[in-house]
Amino acid sequence: MTTDFFDREARAQKQTRLLIWLFGSAVLVVVVLVYVVLASVIWAFQHPLFDRAWWNPMTLLLSWLFLLGEALVHPIHFLKLIWNPYHFCWITLGTLFSIAAGCFYKIRLLSAGGPAVAELLGGRKVEPDTTDTDEKRLCNVVEEMAIASGMSVPEIYVLDCERGINTFAAGHTRDDVAIGVTFGALKLLTRDELQGVIAHEFSHVLNGDTRLNMKLMGLAHGLFWPTIVGRVLLRGTSREPLAGESIFDADADTTLLPTAPVGILFLIAGSISSPFVRLIKSLICCQREWLADAAAVQFTRNPAGIECALKKIGGLYKAGRLDTPYAESASHLYFVNSSYDPWFGFQATHPPLAKRILAIDPAFDGQLPHIKSLPVQEAINLREAGYDHRYQESLQRARAEAEAREET
Repeated sequence: MTTDFFDREARAQKQTRLLIWLFGSAVLVVVVLVYVVLASVIWAFQHPLFDRAWWNPMTLLLSWLFLLGEALVHPIHFLKLIWNPYHFCWITLGTLFSIAAGCFYKIRLLSAGGPAVAELLGGRKVEPDTTDTDEKRLCNVVEEMAIASGMSVPEIYVLDCERGINTFAAGHTRDDVAIGVTFGALKLLTRDELQGVIAHEFSHVLNGDTRLNMKLMGLAHGLFWPTIVGRVLLRGTSREPLAGESIFDADADTTLLPTAPVGILFLIAGSISSPFVRLIKSLICCQREWLADAAAVQFTRNPAGIECALKKIGGLYKAGRLDTPYAESASHLYFVNSSYDPWFGFQATHPPLAKRILAIDPAFDGQLPHIKSLPVQEAINLREAGYDHRYQESLQRARAEAEAREET
């Protein structure tokens, strides 16, 4: 046990150093790229190609096209054109301040530990004396895994509005850990399968992965900060647009604010930093999933449990995808990918499902069972139920208008 403890501590320190190095490198690259983008915008305003007002859209477009051509054909000349020590100083300070503010805000928000993360993701705490059959089964499984791992029983949360199959563990220490389970996992997984995925999460806790994940969540928020600011300036909210929220819909609540042009600039800056956030998560988290899968098999002595859970996730249309707007910021916490697989595999936070299944069962033939999705009403997804209600209202209104035209 002593050897295991020191091995885990050495591994945790190595992972922390890697995280700090990757974060520092990402900040440096983001600062340079943000300066290139903003300096190009400033140059286009200060050097119109024609004797027209600087705010003329065509003048600005031609200036940006000229800069783009210079960047592609004569990159050195392009850098000389946009270089300005005064602008570089202020843009760098502004970028570093925004990253630091984002990190500080998120770290303070997550200081309460795992329960804070679970509540942020829309979790509802499950009481130990719950009378719900599925929730009681979940509590029993978590208690069994806590005893097997020598830990106290963590707080348990259910994400009621998530029909995908996914779980997570979050916390700074073993004393403030929270286990989160989606409604889809609670309803669609058998007891053995649920035991397998919970054992996977306990492995992350024992190996110190949850502590590193909390640090990564705070630091990543600093790089993701421009995207959040851009959404607020563009639409007045930090969340992503929901299905049905179209600016072309007269009944939609979504409106573009007067600060939308500035918001678009922040979104551009955010699009620069987002790939680096995903790359850091991939480099830090991907390899740990293999270890957690293997540890889950050791804990439960039942490879079929976690194997069948992975197969069910692959066979469900919703898979492990979540609807919460915070799914991306917490993507490295989950059992499987919480969004669609990225175009570039090296940015994935989790290994492909097929490879994880093959590592457990080398005889896997690639066939996944078709799992029927949960009804929206059963998942208590009020947002999607609202879409259904609006659809029914629109359908009834269309029928009434059609009948009125027929009468006339």
